[in-house]
Amino acid sequence: MTQHKYTLPRQRSLKRKLLIDALFKEGHSVVVYPLRLVYLQVDYPEDVPYMVGFSVPKKKIRKAVQRNRIKRLMRESFRLQQHQLNLPDKTIMMWIYLDKKLPDYETIYNKMTLIINELSKPARFSKPSRFDN
Repeated sequence: MTQHKYTLPRQRSLKRKLLIDALFKEGHSVVVYPLRLVYLQVDYPEDVPYMVGFSVPKKKIRKAVQRNRIKRLMRESFRLQQHQLNLPDKTIMMWIYLDKKLPDYETIYNKMTLIINELSKPARFSKPSRFDN
C-alpha cells in the first residue's frame, strides 16, 4: 500500500495571469452545484503534475471573511482528495464556488468528490482527431 502525502504545496498554486486567461478561454467545465471546475491541459514550465486555484466571486459572497472561509474549505477538501484525481500531466484547474450562501464542509467535500469521480472517467481527456468520422 502506498503512503500518500496529504499536502498541497505552493508550487501547485495557479497564479499566472497568462495561464488563468488560457484556462477560461479554452478550458472545459464540470458543474455539480454549488461547485464548478474549469480545467485545461497546458504545457507550463513548473515540474508539477497539476496546478490548482480556488475562487469565490465577490458578487455572490460580499464579505471577504466569508469568501476566505469558503476557499479554505475547498482547499482542505481538495487536499484530502487530490490522490483520487486521474489527470494527464500538466493540467491546470480552477475550482469556483457558485452559491450565495455559506456551505458546510460536508457539502463541499461531497460535491468535490462527485466532480473528481466525473473527471476520472476515461473519455474526459481523450481528444478527438479531426480525421475521425
